[in-house]
Amino acid sequence: MPNRDGALKNKFELISRYLYRTLVKMFTPKMAKEFQYLLEDLKENEESLGRKIDQAHASLTDTSRLIEKLESELNLKIDKVTQLKVEYKRYSVLANLEEDKARALLTQLDLSLNKGKTSERVIAFFINLIAGVLIFIAGVWLSPHVTAFFHGVSGT
Repeated sequence: MPNRDGALKNKFELISRYLYRTLVKMFTPKMAKEFQYLLEDLKENEESLGRKIDQAHASLTDTSRLIEKLESELNLKIDKVTQLKVEYKRYSVLANLEEDKARALLTQLDLSLNKGKTSERVIAFFINLIAGVLIFIAGVWLSPHVTAFFHGVSGT
């Protein structure tokens, strides 16, 4: 590509020299001078266009590098978000498992307590019944002695 540009530039210079010589011979020196200035302006425009193209290329290259950096940073952040999502799911499952285990433990504890209540109530009933019968028997057996004791104290 640079070879082609150089060949094109050489052809342009050759054409401009021939045109300049032809115009110098054909027209007055004043017209030839203006034409020379015109040709110099064309050369400058071509060079400035080349500089602009080079600047645009450099800018596009810089932009491309910047986009690549941004893309790599975004990919890293996406990977981190994906890892966090996986960890969140794992901890959610773990929390559900722990909740299920705790619920099962509480259910088992509740069943054990409720199961024991009926038998405890039956046992407590019989204990209270026996204690009541013993107190009744003791009261019937000791009532004459207690009555005699209180009558003897009062003097009657």
